[in-house]
Amino acid sequence: MNSPINPIQFVTSIKKLASEAAESLAPSSPAYKEALGRIIRPVDYMRCAEFVLAFEQVSLEPSMRVLDIGSPQWFSLHLAHSYPKTQFYYVNILDRELDQTREIAECLDIDNISYHKQDVRSLEFDSHYFDKAISISVLEHVAPDIGGDILALNEIRRVLISRGELIFSVPLKTAPNRVYQDGAVYERGEKEHNFFAREYDLEQFQNLVRDTGFLIKEKSFIIEQPGLFALDYWLWGPGKNMGYNYLMMKLIKVIERILRASVEDKLAALYLKSSPEVQYRVVNVVATIKKLEHGVESSVVNR
Repeated sequence: MNSPINPIQFVTSIKKLASEAAESLAPSSPAYKEALGRIIRPVDYMRCAEFVLAFEQVSLEPSMRVLDIGSPQWFSLHLAHSYPKTQFYYVNILDRELDQTREIAECLDIDNISYHKQDVRSLEFDSHYFDKAISISVLEHVAPDIGGDILALNEIRRVLISRGELIFSVPLKTAPNRVYQDGAVYERGEKEHNFFAREYDLEQFQNLVRDTGFLIKEKSFIIEQPGLFALDYWLWGPGKNMGYNYLMMKLIKVIERILRASVEDKLAALYLKSSPEVQYRVVNVVATIKKLEHGVESSVVNR
């Protein structure tokens, strides 16, 4: 049975945090502009579902050390704010995102996050250091286009304690795909046909988990109901090739200007659902996977 997505908790929390940050940040700071943007648009369309489902799977204790691998910064801030006695280690390969998140956290007096410029393919932490790891919409972007996700998951597995867990999300479609863009992508410089992201199918996703020594503990598939303003359909699905996506997005912007507020969270609540099974149109998966120890037979994985 499909379950509705209700992002109101995140919309309210992030808007409140952004408003408080904007009051303290210098107007000349890029972090100030980011905070103002989140007052207007607290949570983007797909993030509404990812944030809600990932947060539902999170279960943390005060004594835990949690590795956050480049999750969207407002999810990370909300998480640390919600668990003030848990220590978070935020890792990112981009200076601008590290600097911006650190500045916002400092002005909000969120002092249980430390910031580290590191590559998830080669982490500098000791083995078996973290109780849990979290990564929202990151692993699909790790280069190279073939094998980058495997490198990342192997490193995450190394730094997790015995039976440690990773909560993460990646795009999931009915068929696998790799997306390329012309220009600069993340830490990768300007070039044509630059790798941007992987889109997994269910078999590829399950094989990735199994082959890196993890077991799927919990998973929720995000599906998108059909409709005029089903944004993923127009931006990433079949609608992107129909020539109407530009007009659709322009119409949404006009509506938002009239309302003076984002409608993406309302559209997410209308079109995005959580499902225990893959259905059309499946667009994403949020999963908790548990580290397996050496000697555990691979046949138990994904049962």
